[in-house]
Amino acid sequence: MLRRTLCQADVILELEPVDPILIKSGYSTVDGPDMVPVVTYRSGTQEYYFPGSSLKGVLRSHLERVARTLQPGSVCIPYYDPKKRDYSVPVASERGAFGCGYRVPSGDDTTACRYSDSCAACRMFGSLNFGGRFSISDAYPIRGSFPTLEQRNGVGIDRFTGGTVPGVLFDLLTLTGGRFRTSIRLLNFELWQLAALNLLLVDIMDELIAIGSGRSRGLGRVRGKVIDYKVSYMGKVGQLAGLYQLATDEERVAYGLHDWTADPAVELPDPQRRGLRWQFDLTADWDKRLAPLTPSFEAFLQWHGGPKGKVSSDSYEEVRP
Repeated sequence: MLRRTLCQADVILELEPVDPILIKSGYSTVDGPDMVPVVTYRSGTQEYYFPGSSLKGVLRSHLERVARTLQPGSVCIPYYDPKKRDYSVPVASERGAFGCGYRVPSGDDTTACRYSDSCAACRMFGSLNFGGRFSISDAYPIRGSFPTLEQRNGVGIDRFTGGTVPGVLFDLLTLTGGRFRTSIRLLNFELWQLAALNLLLVDIMDELIAIGSGRSRGLGRVRGKVIDYKVSYMGKVGQLAGLYQLATDEERVAYGLHDWTADPAVELPDPQRRGLRWQFDLTADWDKRLAPLTPSFEAFLQWHGGPKGKVSSDSYEEVRP
């Protein structure tokens, strides 16, 4: 089923730094600052940008935090490998939250079973087992609104005493101002996944999400603005529908789709035909129109119960405190 295109949501998001931003480059400079932002060449000119991988990681982390708040144990720790001996998870309720990518399917080793077993974050963002439904592009500066560079100084901290380390100084180069634009696509979404996307968009608009380095000391806060929001279907529909409404009974069971319907149903505006797709423009009122979907996210977390799949007892004994 996921190999077909049944529905998708496309969002164009504009990001404006509220605080200085530093997404560090992997290359060091010879005689300049110790930490510099990532840079690329675009249309023959050098431009600073926000990598899509960095944005995706921050958004996933934020959604995991929200999910654990609503339903403890509802999402995995994606890097928690049961085969490694050197992991120590301090929170007792999360010591069995092995990454979905490291789990053995509870049934047949198929994409459907792995999707059904996966937690909310892995269903949406992907895992080692399969690619996610969520994708985001690099955020490039908008023409005429480029950021400026600001150099800052820092001092090394002794992690044992909490004081400064004499003689350990460093410089960092941050981006201030400007506006960046990125695009988000949520392919073959369930209604709760669309609700999760909207939660992330609202939190970005409310300046609750920071990106890059130094977030604990005044860097990284951004303000988002939705420039364009469209939902598309391969067939004509009159009301908002997700995978559960578009799948067959057999697919609903195989993929573990959540039976949830908005009450009242979310009506869609008049569509526009785009090739084989029927496209609905929700830009003007997406936040109000899609607000009835919000309860579906918590409802899914409670219904699904968290990551599933088998973990061998021997592997668990190796990492158990």
